[in-house]
Amino acid sequence: MTSLQTNQATSQTNQQVLDAILRAVQELKNGSGFGSIEIVIHEGRVTQIEKREKLRLQQAITSLRK
Repeated sequence: MTSLQTNQATSQTNQQVLDAILRAVQELKNGSGFGSIEIVIHEGRVTQIEKREKLRLQQAITSLRK
């Protein structure tokens, strides 16, 4: 593999990672709007993207208090 091919492959991989991060953020934004995104890096590479979503139950909690 030439240097140019390596750079193109790296660039494509970087774009895929960015796209995955943006998708996770968009999904969270379109859902409840509460949560977090965690990006796991191992040996300088993104190995995992975790999305944690919070579900707010304000109406249910208010009803239980009465």
